[in-house]
Amino acid sequence: MLEYLVKQRMNNRKIRYILATLFRPIINKISKLLGLPTIDYLQAQLHQKTEQLEQISAHQKAIYQVISKIRASLDLETIFRTTTKETCRLLGVERVSVYRFSEDWGGQFLGDFEFTEPGWDDCGKLGKNTIWNDSYLQEHQGGRYRHNETFVVQDIYTAGLSQCHAEILEQFQIRAFATAPIFVKQKLWGILAAYQHSRPNNWQISEVKFLTQVSAQLGIALHQAEQMAELEQKAKSLRETGQQQIILLNLISAIRESLDFDTLCQTTLKEVRKTLQCDRVGLFRFDLDSNYCYGEFVAESVLPIYDSALLKKVKDYCFGEQYAIDYQHGSIQVLTDIYNAGLKDCHIQVLEEFQIRAQIIVPLMNGSKLWGLLCIHQCKNTREWSKNEIRFVKQLAAQFSIALQHSHLLAQTRSQAEELSQALDALQEANDKLENLARLDSLTKVPNRRYFDEFLELEWKRLVREKQFLSLIMFDVDYFKLYNDFYGHQAGDQCLVKIAQTAKEIVKRPVDLLARYGGEEFAVILPNTGQSGASVVAEQIQSAINNLGIPHGRTQKQIVTLSLGIATQIPSVDQTPQKLILEADQALYQAKQQGRDCCMHFRMIEKDADC
Repeated sequence: MLEYLVKQRMNNRKIRYILATLFRPIINKISKLLGLPTIDYLQAQLHQKTEQLEQISAHQKAIYQVISKIRASLDLETIFRTTTKETCRLLGVERVSVYRFSEDWGGQFLGDFEFTEPGWDDCGKLGKNTIWNDSYLQEHQGGRYRHNETFVVQDIYTAGLSQCHAEILEQFQIRAFATAPIFVKQKLWGILAAYQHSRPNNWQISEVKFLTQVSAQLGIALHQAEQMAELEQKAKSLRETGQQQIILLNLISAIRESLDFDTLCQTTLKEVRKTLQCDRVGLFRFDLDSNYCYGEFVAESVLPIYDSALLKKVKDYCFGEQYAIDYQHGSIQVLTDIYNAGLKDCHIQVLEEFQIRAQIIVPLMNGSKLWGLLCIHQCKNTREWSKNEIRFVKQLAAQFSIALQHSHLLAQTRSQAEELSQALDALQEANDKLENLARLDSLTKVPNRRYFDEFLELEWKRLVREKQFLSLIMFDVDYFKLYNDFYGHQAGDQCLVKIAQTAKEIVKRPVDLLARYGGEEFAVILPNTGQSGASVVAEQIQSAINNLGIPHGRTQKQIVTLSLGIATQIPSVDQTPQKLILEADQALYQAKQQGRDCCMHFRMIEKDADC
């Protein structure tokens, strides 16, 4: 019975074909008499439309491939070399060049960012960083390109160009060209130019649109490359600063440990006063901006019956004019009686203010600079200072000078340690940003394919040891090409961002990972998760995307939907993660075959009821 039905159907087809062949001329004549399109005309129109649609599809596929290659790299040279080569091939032209504007709106062709078909490598000077200052572009600060307009010429001899412009083009043997502006954010950066040398070129609208789309993506890539360069430069600067600070810190740490200078003063001065049996021992510090005419006592030990000299401002112009230079050269002053030392009245008045009758003054040096004075005062009466006492005070001053230097170095060390800490924090932050840039997809801000591969490999090895389940969900957007064709690539990018961020809210466990696998396809790695758990996550993602209600006027459901494939394994040493990816991908293909907007588990035949 079945064989009979098959034969009958084949016979019916043959009969219909014979009838159509026999009656086709008659139908064509009747259609002409009635003023209607003939079958031949309709078939020709159908064939033409089909070719146009195929051409549009090919261009869209080509621009998608070029954009994917641009976004796949963070290296500017690689981006431009790949782009110019692909653009040259896809447009079928003989040269694609990049022209960059300078500050005065002149500019040059960048030789490293050009691709030329064989035979035209040595044409003119293009591609060798040729400086080409167009007076019109300079006068109008970019001209039409400033307004994001293209410039297309099929033949320079019939385009009505100015004589000077045509002569310049002739120098480079350019017969036809199409150019599109390159913007970095809102600033006109340069021009992407396609040239035909050998003949005129009838530029198609789709080709000009393709060139415009490529130039827009180059602008985005340039902006990202500039940001990356800035981060890398900051990171390099911070690394150098950090290394210098670490070396300095190690050198300072090698110096013997020093007491806090103020604590040292408080504990030492009292012992010195007791040892010398004097009335006051103090440290006097100069105001360095006063040329040694101003200063104050910053530390002292004094008998209670005498006035404290702490923080009292001292103005002694005589000292600055006559004595400071001597102290800088290491001189000391030993006075038995201030009234018999031949001092000037102004100096005596200062000493009387602090009830001083006899004193020893020794300079305190901070390196090569006079920091202050170590003062030993006798207030009650005159005093003959012994050589041993003088020598002791000099040795004491030397130790205080060392302490001053240590204190100064310690303060510097603390300040530098703080700066080092800040520099290291900034370096870590910069490194984190660089790591995130290397791991994140630039559009959707979720992990990229590179990090997906690394993460899956690590989890596979871990679960081989633990002998636990590992699930993988692969999903992509249904009819996404139609979405891009209908709404445009910018809307398509926004759609992918919404889907990625929505799915990211579903994949909440720290051990799970959502990544952009490529194009409109995403992947979810679920460690320690079996088939049922993976199905629940897939259902939640599918439901969340449906609830977004992103309009899709080219599908039956009128909204954006997902197809999902699930694979689950217990990893083993004799298998690789690629097998899990292949199974999830096959399950995704089954979901597509089942009509889309559903999820399938690997080896499942019927639609998962839980989806």
